[in-house]
Amino acid sequence: MSEPIREITSLSASSSRTPLELRMMPFRRLVDLYHELPAPTLEEMHGEFAATLLDQTNASAYLGAAFTVHLKGRWLCKAFEPTGPNQGHGYNSFMTPRGVRRSVRMRTRVGPSKLPGDAGDAFHLEYADFNDFKRGGFGGALVHTMFDEVRKAGPGLYLGIGRVGFTRRQQQHLYPFLMEGPVAPFQLAKRD
Repeated sequence: MSEPIREITSLSASSSRTPLELRMMPFRRLVDLYHELPAPTLEEMHGEFAATLLDQTNASAYLGAAFTVHLKGRWLCKAFEPTGPNQGHGYNSFMTPRGVRRSVRMRTRVGPSKLPGDAGDAFHLEYADFNDFKRGGFGGALVHTMFDEVRKAGPGLYLGIGRVGFTRRQQQHLYPFLMEGPVAPFQLAKRD
């Protein structure tokens, strides 16, 4: 006899959670949980972290998020390296027919969340400095608008909220994602 399905109701930032629990959480619960979590330290965000999209509210939102993260191939991870006491840099990696491609670079830092009503610190991923239409066509222009925040959900487990879009309305939609790791060391990204 199988065990009954357990509903995930606790949002306590101190409780231990698993990647599966986050994968099963509905969108609203993910966003509520995100607001309660602490920011990771810049030092712990060093290496490659396996990444996956979480619940996106509906099929249309999921397809939009999947299109964005899979523009350059199957999205594998986000990677980070501190470059100073208050900042760092990173990249995303993708599986392509020619192997793993490390691109879509970003600057990183820890600072107050930019989400409305949330003044807590978060780990910020800012893509605008490295990505634009001139360097990547439509995909580069889209990534130029991207902004992610990450908080710690447990040991080696991180909940991120992404935003992307050319209009303020598009940028108001939140795209939750999960990161686990680090699973591999940071490597220098090939420039796009």
